[in-house]
Amino acid sequence: MTSRLYALMAFFLLAFGLLGLRAWQLQVLEHEKYALRSQGNYLKTERIPAPRGRILDRKGRVIAQDRLVVDLVYEGGEVAFKERLLPLLGLKELPPGPAVLLTGVPEPLLPTLAELTAGQKNLKLSERIERTYPNPISGPVLGYVLLANAEQVKQGYGPEEEVGQAGLEAALEPYLRGKAGVKAVEVNARGERLRETVLEEPTPGKDVVLTLDLDLQKAAEKALEEALTDINAGRRLHGLPPAHRVKGAIVALDPTTGEVLAMASAPSFDPGLFARRPVPKEVQALLQDKDLPLLNRALQPYTPGSTFKLATSYALLEEGYVSPSTTYRCSPYIVYGGQVRRNWAPRDMGPMTVREAIAFSCNTWYYQAVATDPLGFVDRLAQRARWLGLGEATGLEVAERTGLLPTRAWKQKTLEEPWYPGETLSVAIGQGPVLATPAQIARMLATLANEGKKPRLHLVKRLGEEPVAPRLDPVPGRYWQVLKEGLRETVTQGTARHILGDFPVPTGGKTGTAETPGKRLGLEHAWYMGYGPAEPGTPYPPLVVVAFFENGGEGSRVALPAARKVMAAYWKVPSP
Repeated sequence: MTSRLYALMAFFLLAFGLLGLRAWQLQVLEHEKYALRSQGNYLKTERIPAPRGRILDRKGRVIAQDRLVVDLVYEGGEVAFKERLLPLLGLKELPPGPAVLLTGVPEPLLPTLAELTAGQKNLKLSERIERTYPNPISGPVLGYVLLANAEQVKQGYGPEEEVGQAGLEAALEPYLRGKAGVKAVEVNARGERLRETVLEEPTPGKDVVLTLDLDLQKAAEKALEEALTDINAGRRLHGLPPAHRVKGAIVALDPTTGEVLAMASAPSFDPGLFARRPVPKEVQALLQDKDLPLLNRALQPYTPGSTFKLATSYALLEEGYVSPSTTYRCSPYIVYGGQVRRNWAPRDMGPMTVREAIAFSCNTWYYQAVATDPLGFVDRLAQRARWLGLGEATGLEVAERTGLLPTRAWKQKTLEEPWYPGETLSVAIGQGPVLATPAQIARMLATLANEGKKPRLHLVKRLGEEPVAPRLDPVPGRYWQVLKEGLRETVTQGTARHILGDFPVPTGGKTGTAETPGKRLGLEHAWYMGYGPAEPGTPYPPLVVVAFFENGGEGSRVALPAARKVMAAYWKVPSP
């Protein structure tokens, strides 16, 4: 037993002796060697990019999201396995480095490239986050992202971080943007990465649920495209060259909540182009396109034409200029101030009340109604039109123009000229300096359909887990029913009867054809605004649709059929 204890003691003494000898060797004999090696390694911190929040439609279908993308990066110099690598990349020779040899490496190719690049310091697979659009909607509405510019980097963005630059991507940037994480990276003297440690995990941005319905959105976009046939049919009648692209917008909303169910603008673009690296040449072509495909026409102001007659009718009734039973003759023309002012129809259409004036869009009826007090009426008209939602922001989360409601004071200040009585006659039928956006026209019609409850329009249904509450503002009025009767008569016997008279759902609406500079026939702005159901007890959900076509010609020829298609898609009824 004693001998075994001595042997065990001898073993431990030897082991501790060896450890002490090794420690002396490292700390004394090789101190300088390891000190230099330690000094050659250093820690630095790097950002871990945070994924942007997703954008979804009202039913949870993904419109925009981030994905992890792998690029093949070449730093220059010789690489191994070049004879295998180049054919995979479709290259004959390697370009001068540094360069990205392949962006967005396809998933089936990743294992092969990982094998070929393993151990090669000048050839690596680099991960990054890229915005992708599984169900893209109109580019002018959705917007796009780009890498942060110098000014945005100063504000705290990372140089590789994508930032919303237009449309919903820009408007929702504070919610979609996540919080970047931080990692510590140990690098040696040659810049080689030795190890990484995550110090703070990135926080993804909030998901945003839109009010848009992808199915109705696609129907609106398709209706815009198909309108080219109707536009060119009208141009042939007037001896004009054909249009090659549609320029217009369609807005559809729930009037009871202000939720925008569809917003389409044409021409459009693929928002995914801006997310690619490097940015393709097609982006530069978009920026230089004279048809302005980046412009969201649903939020741009245009001459509203006869759709504005609803605002005029509302002001005439509420201000006491006419009553529901007041009649004027719808003559082919009147002479006012030495000028001949014509109706759109060359025949005498007989006596009309405000209902028939709306239904048949009689210009001369409105001329006579406002001619009794043209200087006083124009200011009252501007005020009443603003109450309906024109001339002001609609409440949408994206940037929008507010349009123009002219007054005597506005003209004196802007043009340093007095207001002339004849100008009131032009404004009364939606001509002259009055301007409104398709979204504003939709809001005005929703206010009429709601009988004086003006909705705040919104494109966002939920921010993260927080729902967006609808808001309805009261608008004073006593004659909502009279105005709705005029809108209904437009469809049953007026200017929209030929398209919507046999529609399965009872609707009301108003056509509009707005003259443009030069007053060339066939190049007018085409409008139609419609709503339904227009009769109580009809088992369909409420809907407002506005269709607008820039230089599209007659509203009843172009905008009205487009609006019908959107209505049919929403209510799921046949539309021959």
